[in-house]
Amino acid sequence: MGAQQERRQKTKTGKTYLVSGKEKTVITADADSRKHFDVIVIGAGAAGLAAAIGAGRSGAKVLVLEQRPEPCKKLYATGNGRCNFANLSIRPEDYRGSGAGLALQLTEEYSVEKLRDFFASLGLMSKAMGAYIYPYNEQATAVAAALLSECHRLGVVIRTDEAAVDIIQKYRVVTKNGTYDAPCIIITVGGKASPTHGSDGNFNKVIRKLGHEILLQQPALVPLQFENKALSSLAGVRVKCAVTLSIEAGTFTEQGEVIFNKDNISGICVMQLSRYAVYALAEGKKPVLLLDLFPEISLEELQSSLEKSFAISDGKERSAKKALSMCVHEKVASLLLSLSGADENMPSCKLSRQQIDILASLAKAFPVEITGNCGFSRAQVTAGGVRCDQITDELESRLCPGIFFAGEVLDVDGTCGGYNLHFAFASGYKAGTESARICR
Repeated sequence: MGAQQERRQKTKTGKTYLVSGKEKTVITADADSRKHFDVIVIGAGAAGLAAAIGAGRSGAKVLVLEQRPEPCKKLYATGNGRCNFANLSIRPEDYRGSGAGLALQLTEEYSVEKLRDFFASLGLMSKAMGAYIYPYNEQATAVAAALLSECHRLGVVIRTDEAAVDIIQKYRVVTKNGTYDAPCIIITVGGKASPTHGSDGNFNKVIRKLGHEILLQQPALVPLQFENKALSSLAGVRVKCAVTLSIEAGTFTEQGEVIFNKDNISGICVMQLSRYAVYALAEGKKPVLLLDLFPEISLEELQSSLEKSFAISDGKERSAKKALSMCVHEKVASLLLSLSGADENMPSCKLSRQQIDILASLAKAFPVEITGNCGFSRAQVTAGGVRCDQITDELESRLCPGIFFAGEVLDVDGTCGGYNLHFAFASGYKAGTESARICR
């Protein structure tokens, strides 16, 4: 009998999970006979498993409860399956929400170097691609496998298909299948983004019952919708530009590639701005994206360049669309000419100076009125969550000592580039080590 078969026989109640498509690894052992723990973690995502490891390495007996059939479901999809988990550059503006300061504090305490060392201690190599940090093989499955393997080594019990539905007394976690007791509970249930991976907000009612306020949760890092049918003609077009979000409270600017779809606009620079647009819409405001298609030059320089370009002849009179298509995508050229009131088929040399000036102004501030967003199913992260002034720097509840929070359940959301995962791992590990310290 092989060692793996023998291990499966001994683990009568164990769940098994595929790791990197290879051999199944047993994670739990005799879980039904174990009802009392030092630390219970609710949620087996990035923050939850980091919390379990932090507590387990500190000597605590740990149980992880996960409502989905397998752990790490959302982690597998992170970064299109490549799992960009940190960034070499962290600025104050990379975190938003009431916990932005806390996030900066934790990502400094658990720096990029320490996070890479942590994964190295799990046998996972990492590499920098620009400022982005990835697992060396660029596979999210390797990150999940490393976390699960360490949980197994530490004797962490992971119960899947075990949705926590309540927390009572000090403390008992009630699930659909039974109850589990522990002096410390770590809540890492995530927000509402990507509900198919388990972040659905269903545990919010329990958090509120504990006395915690959950600030309005909205999709963030999400495509933004428009209703202008003329913009639908740009579906499939990618444009590199500067993007300014204009709302009543002010303006925010990013630069990068914009992607037009039939009824929405996306791309990293749009996603970075999306949380501000979404909250503006919730407040009844009308956010507008202004696209600068020529960010490297001034309006006056563009006017001069277009005037010269339109005057050039190729032996016959070029159409306005053909001339403008030398500068921008032909679909964008058609739309700009239409918005300016010019006929795209007229000879380019016949455009008036006023028409050229209007074209240049549109190209430097092309308006996209935002009317909605693509929802939590398309969002990479949740903005809003547990109000962070209700927890300590150690991530313990000020209202319910022994209750800790980590990860996306908190009112912290980062920009694209690994910031959200870095915060998840840092806050999870911090909560795990602190909970183990006070429960002993």
